Amino acid sequence: MLSRNFFGATRAPIEDAGDSATRVDFAISLLYFGSSIMRLIGFGYCAILLVFGLQAEALAQSAAPEQLQSLFRQGAQEMHAGDSSAAEATFRKATELDPGFAPAYLDMGLAELKQGKLLDAIASIRKSLELDPTSTGAHLFLGIAEYQSSHGEDAIADLQRALEEDPKNTQALTWLGIVEMNTGHPDKAAESLDRAAELAPGDENILDYRVQAHLTAAKQSYAELYKLDPGSWRLHRLNAAIDAQALDHNGAIEEYQKAITLAPKEADLYEGIGWEYRQLGHADQAAKAFAEQLKLTPGNPIAMYNLGSAEVDSGQEHDAIALLEQVVKIYNNATGADYYLGRALAAEGRHEEALKAFQRATNLTGEMQRRAWYELSQEYRHLGKTTDAHAAVLKYQDLRQAADQAKAKEVEDWRKLDTANAASSAAKGQQ
Repeated sequence: MLSRNFFGATRAPIEDAGDSATRVDFAISLLYFGSSIMRLIGFGYCAILLVFGLQAEALAQSAAPEQLQSLFRQGAQEMHAGDSSAAEATFRKATELDPGFAPAYLDMGLAELKQGKLLDAIASIRKSLELDPTSTGAHLFLGIAEYQSSHGEDAIADLQRALEEDPKNTQALTWLGIVEMNTGHPDKAAESLDRAAELAPGDENILDYRVQAHLTAAKQSYAELYKLDPGSWRLHRLNAAIDAQALDHNGAIEEYQKAITLAPKEADLYEGIGWEYRQLGHADQAAKAFAEQLKLTPGNPIAMYNLGSAEVDSGQEHDAIALLEQVVKIYNNATGADYYLGRALAAEGRHEEALKAFQRATNLTGEMQRRAWYELSQEYRHLGKTTDAHAAVLKYQDLRQAADQAKAKEVEDWRKLDTANAASSAAKGQQ
């Protein structure tokens, strides 16, 4: 277990030209409205209209018969008007006019999908693929329709085919994750959604499903562990981690204590309980726990850092210096050990050495970096370097102001998300 603060952190003409992107928009529209058929029926006009509008434009520029072009323009207009039933009938006429024209079947299938006519949509899209196995987006939409009609395994197969065609298709990855999660495979769902999140960072929809998948996978693993050994110390460690995430540090300490009773030789348990004591400001008890961790893992630089930093926080700076100096020697880059070593040396009156330690610590990030700049200003004052002290204070103030602004933005972002979630829940309740 890596210490939380060690590195300075605070914990073709007649083909569907242009349709690939627009059909992806259709997939997004289905995603954003969720997996419910009733939601699907009433949503998604803007994206769907774009699909049909571009297809009609592509056909107008092609060598397709004028009558076929006219039907596609009519179908697109009907979709624009919100009449997917009429659009379905129009695209059906296109299939009768040219039974070998795959896009006609695909777009008829999309119109059927928009109406919630899932089995008809599946048949139409499959016919499109039969006529043209490379039909852009067909496997994606077929997978969506199959999932909506409770054919999970078929949906997974088609969504995987969509990804074989385009491995970076975030909509296919997201839908695959949704299907895997709802067919009892949350671990596989998490893999797909992790990949989607890498390709589309900041997409709230993907992150939402990703969280659900990881939570479901965690619950599944927890249940499996409990089934294997209801009295396992690992369960107590998991409970402690859950409590810690909920900021119930006293509860976490109780769970760690139970785990230690069952497995007194597990060094990670002492580290975990030590950090929980630190969260409560009990640095002396944290130091005792980290001492046990180091005793079980002698020479472990993380354990040495944990103990040394806790000793500094509990007023045992003299004892901490040797440990922290060893850690600083082990690592070539700045770590939290430099910051705590600076504090220990300053407490011992060794200001020149403390100054160098704090200078190294200013290369950290986050709160520890800010603290290092402040402490550095104090050491400059001790050494009579007033100009340097003033510059260090200004740097500290700049960093603090930037941190406060970032924190305020984060709070506002969470407020907006909570408001959006509340509005979404209210809308669902009215359906």
